[in-house]
Amino acid sequence: MEYRKITENRFLLLLIPAIVAFIITLIPTLKYQWPLSWDIYYHVHLAKLYLEQGITFWDPLTYAPFGRPIFYPPFFHYLLAASATAFKVDLFQIARYIQPIFAFSMVFSFIYVTSKLYNFRVALMAGWFLFFSVIFHRAMLPLPETLALIIFPLAIYLYYLALGKNGVKFAILGGFLSGLMMLTHILTGLIMIGVVLFFTLALKFRNDDVDYQALYFFMGFTILIAVIWWVPLILQHGFVFHNPQMVIPGPASYWGILTKTMGLPAMIFTIIWVVIKINNEIKNDLLEKWYKRLSRRDILVIIWILFPLILSNVYLMGFSILIDRILNFAVFPVMIIASLGLEYIYSIKKPSYQKAYRIIITLLIISSLFSAVFCGLSLKPMVNESQRDLAQWFADNGDDRGVVMSLTEGLDPVIVSISRQPVSTGGYQPGMVKVLDRNRYYNGNFTKEDVIKDNIEYFVEQSPINHPNYFIMVYQNKDYKVWRVDT
Repeated sequence: MEYRKITENRFLLLLIPAIVAFIITLIPTLKYQWPLSWDIYYHVHLAKLYLEQGITFWDPLTYAPFGRPIFYPPFFHYLLAASATAFKVDLFQIARYIQPIFAFSMVFSFIYVTSKLYNFRVALMAGWFLFFSVIFHRAMLPLPETLALIIFPLAIYLYYLALGKNGVKFAILGGFLSGLMMLTHILTGLIMIGVVLFFTLALKFRNDDVDYQALYFFMGFTILIAVIWWVPLILQHGFVFHNPQMVIPGPASYWGILTKTMGLPAMIFTIIWVVIKINNEIKNDLLEKWYKRLSRRDILVIIWILFPLILSNVYLMGFSILIDRILNFAVFPVMIIASLGLEYIYSIKKPSYQKAYRIIITLLIISSLFSAVFCGLSLKPMVNESQRDLAQWFADNGDDRGVVMSLTEGLDPVIVSISRQPVSTGGYQPGMVKVLDRNRYYNGNFTKEDVIKDNIEYFVEQSPINHPNYFIMVYQNKDYKVWRVDT
């Protein structure tokens, strides 16, 4: 495949992986009438809350009867609410319709930025490599993180431009996008800020001629946008974040997570690029101060990889983190490095290497298409019909006051988003403040007085439990039973 001869309009070629992502995401979008993610039920609940109450920082319906502050930033939810209002479409259907739009946008955002940092070939192959990664699966889900990942490469690139001459306008625009990320998905925003800061520090370390006021404008506008939500929230309610459960993988498990996240083909060509770089430095006796010879774009990409990689290993120091979620942020730069490894083969102007390059390109594109199609065909909604029917029963028969105690993990966001009935948990566990003693109810060690004190009106069970004589079964489907408390 000789790219220089393939077409005069390379922009249209860059669109191809994004269009493929759009078409593949249409498969589960058209096949199923509900959005694919479980998390979206919590986000739809928040969008409904904003439609009901306008600007609010308090959620009375989850972790009932106590309620809790809304520690999840609101931009995605307001976007859902505004879209549903403007198009007069149900929020769940809005979430469903944006799935292919998000997939297209994430892939194209990444490819476009890569083409600006490097060249057409690197960008196009980075887009195909992306189909092997976990990020493509997440690109099809209608989530705040997906929206933030669409913005991520653009914000990083604008800051890269801002460090050149007369870059204030790029710093301001990049800071605005960075601020939106902080109002969309806080972890993505913080990772992006970490990359920006360490990239700037790396340039300072090697005494580059950099206009550092770009950093001040970038960070200033990031903070200016972020405080719109976070300052009022923290002033009213403080800040709470409960770390996820500690998981300590061994070296083999960690590499398994890393390979699964990045995709094996990308890992192979990334290793090729690293080996070539090190070999060339040693062969030319240039290993000392090698970092001074790296281009700025290479430094940016390396920092972009190293920061989440190092962060994903802080569990070794006892910090509780979700390793796979952190590694997701290294996917974009790893795809770039993998493409640079492939680019090395292209750069060797020998017939055997050129032939090998064309064969590898063909095999990679075909296999990436198979990988993407398989992912699209295997995706299905994580919430089943029984769970939605159960939630609809509460919408039709609930009183919107008494608490639902579900003895099935993960059911509460479905119930509250569809019915508006208060639930005892309800999504985004890191942001909980106070919660009922659920183990008491799981184990059956409760009294009628406990139930009345906790304002529990309904129990939902999947496995049989001991039923006190003041329980009345009011609903049953193939998977669940609902018991009303007769007080």
